[in-house]
Amino acid sequence: MICPYLIDYLKGFVFYNKGRSDGKTYQVGHVLPGNRSIIIGWLAEESFVKQDMNEAAVTDIQFELKGAMLPKDHGYPLYLALVELLPWIADEPLLGIHPVQGADLGDGNLMLNRRGKLVFRAARERAPELLQLTGRAFQLGGKAFAIGAGKLRPLSWHTPLYAHCVTTGYADEREFTQAILSELDAYKIDSRFICGKRQTLTTAQGIEYGYSLMLHGMQMEHALQIQEQGLGTNRKLGCGIFIPHKSITAVS
Repeated sequence: MICPYLIDYLKGFVFYNKGRSDGKTYQVGHVLPGNRSIIIGWLAEESFVKQDMNEAAVTDIQFELKGAMLPKDHGYPLYLALVELLPWIADEPLLGIHPVQGADLGDGNLMLNRRGKLVFRAARERAPELLQLTGRAFQLGGKAFAIGAGKLRPLSWHTPLYAHCVTTGYADEREFTQAILSELDAYKIDSRFICGKRQTLTTAQGIEYGYSLMLHGMQMEHALQIQEQGLGTNRKLGCGIFIPHKSITAVS
C-alpha cells in the first residue's frame, strides 16, 4: 500500500540516524543530545517484506466508504462521528483510526474516491464488534457517509514504514525529533527515520502540529511492534499509525 501523501516528501527532508554502531557521534548538520546525529541528504535504500501476520494481536479492519467530500483535516470530526456509533472506542487504548484517503481539491477538502476506505487499527479481539459498523451511516462536515462491507487486513512484516502525521506535543522540529528518539529508546528500538513536512490538525484542545515520518533500517519484529503500538499521540485522530511503504527512492 502506497500512501498518497508522499508528495509531502518532495520538500524539506531531514534524515535522522539514531546512534552509530561504533558509539561515536558524526556531525553532519547539527547534533542532538544523547549522541544522536542529524544527516541531511538521501540515505541508502532498503526494502524487506515478509508474509502477512495473520495471527498478530493487532490488525487493520477496513470498510468500504461511500460519500462525496470531506475536510482534509478530518481526524477529530471523524472520531466524534464514530464514537456516536460505537461509544466504547473512546476508551480503547490500542485503537487507531487511519486518515481517509482522497483527492486533494486544494480548498481544504478531499474528494472521496475508490481508494477512500474507513480503516481501524485495533486489537484482533475487537474485530467482531467493529465489523458491526457495516451498513451504518454518519455525518461529517454536513455530508452523509455510508459504511460498506468490512474485512480484516493483517499487518505485514515490512520496512520502511510511513505515517502521514505523528504528534508529540512539540511544534518545533528539534523538540519533536528528540521526543521521537526518546520514545524509540523506551521501546528499545533502533531505527533510522526521515522527518518530513509539518502537519496541522484540529484536536479537542485546539490546533496541534506534527510531522510526517518514515522509519527504516529496523529489525522486522520492531517494525511489527511499531505498527501495533504506533508513535506519539492522537492515534484516534489518525496520527502515529504506520503503514508499509515500498521504498524511499519511490518518492524522489
